[in-house]
Amino acid sequence: MKLWSKPTFFSIFILPIHLIASSPLKVEVSAKAAILMNAETGAVLWEKNASSQVFPASTTKVFTALYAIEKMGHALDEMVEASHNAVCSVPVHVRRAIHGGHPPYRLEFGGTHMGLKVGEMLPLRALFYGLMLCSGNDAANVIAESASGNIPQFMEELNHFVRAKGCKNTLLRNPHGLYHAEHRTTAYDLAIFSREFLKNSFLREVVKATRYVRPQTNKQSESVIPQYNALLKPGKFYYPKAMGIKTGYIAAAGFTLVSAAEDENRKLIAVILGCEKIEQRYSDAIALFEAGFNEKKVSRTLFSKGYDLFSCPIEGGKTPLQAHFTDNVILEYYPSEEPAFKTAVQWHPLTLPIHPGALVAHMQITTQEGRIMKSAPLYAVKAVEGTMLYQANTAWKRVKRGLNNNLTLMMASIGLLILGASYYYTHRPRKRSKFHKVK
Repeated sequence: MKLWSKPTFFSIFILPIHLIASSPLKVEVSAKAAILMNAETGAVLWEKNASSQVFPASTTKVFTALYAIEKMGHALDEMVEASHNAVCSVPVHVRRAIHGGHPPYRLEFGGTHMGLKVGEMLPLRALFYGLMLCSGNDAANVIAESASGNIPQFMEELNHFVRAKGCKNTLLRNPHGLYHAEHRTTAYDLAIFSREFLKNSFLREVVKATRYVRPQTNKQSESVIPQYNALLKPGKFYYPKAMGIKTGYIAAAGFTLVSAAEDENRKLIAVILGCEKIEQRYSDAIALFEAGFNEKKVSRTLFSKGYDLFSCPIEGGKTPLQAHFTDNVILEYYPSEEPAFKTAVQWHPLTLPIHPGALVAHMQITTQEGRIMKSAPLYAVKAVEGTMLYQANTAWKRVKRGLNNNLTLMMASIGLLILGASYYYTHRPRKRSKFHKVK
């Protein structure tokens, strides 16, 4: 392989994008829509109807939690008051009536809640645990109202925030996930948003907790908030690799689940939407996780040592510079993750003569998004000497630099002499005149 590029300061030579055909995981789920994503790279390992818009139910709270923590994460210990508007509930048929007059965020009798009372004061921190562990719809409204002054304003801000994170097929009408005809998202959007969610240490701590002791307030005594996610609790669906994140259910959505898990090699996100039975969302998630964690990496040699040569002309050089690898450049990847990548030779600043074995460049292998997958050094194969003209020009430049340095030194010396003479003339002692008149 020969590639030509004139080296300048860290000049870059881009090679074509390479595609490796991915091998999808062999797994089946009962969910209507699902996805398995690498939480660190965003690579999609497996998907089923991942771009179809569906009702998310209480997995909506993943969106609410991250935006609220971005706005108020500095104030987790501040006291928040639950207003009547945020916690009051109405019958389901009243809330959903076409001309019922209730806003989309109004709560329904029978919905999940953490039991907030009007006028109750409690720390913001406790509200996040109530939001994510026991799926408190009342907590969602109180958090939204506290974050933005009122819930409609919060929803407007939240939708802007969600779109800015790359969720192009999501529209949220309330902060909790109760039914609204226009309240929709996709498995893919929930997965990419969950990647951002997992970057927040406090939220990771919240969703992994199996219980939270809710402090005594001005309205209620101390109590325990339980974790609803069966992946985290001893039982039939306990999964020791699980990290959270959120369960959900309404009749229109079925049973839903956004979950994350990790082992020593990988951190994965599984989104399960539209299950008919509660057990299915857990068994589907475990099946996806196990398929991902049991996958073995494969290796592919991209460039061979001593064989693949990279060459470019050097200004003033007798011969072009040739560079090679001293080790094979190997890319390791999981078969289910399609490593679309591009390679670029970055030449270092080069000065003649160049000696054999000198480090002259680096090959960078990056994803299409710019994440560096691998960097490999390139070394000079042979010496590159300067031409007679180059050597003569170099010698003349050294002479000119010497002359300039000598001239500078001479001018500085003359300047110092002038300054010294001026100082002496100004400050020398003066003799009295012999004709000095005495009064």
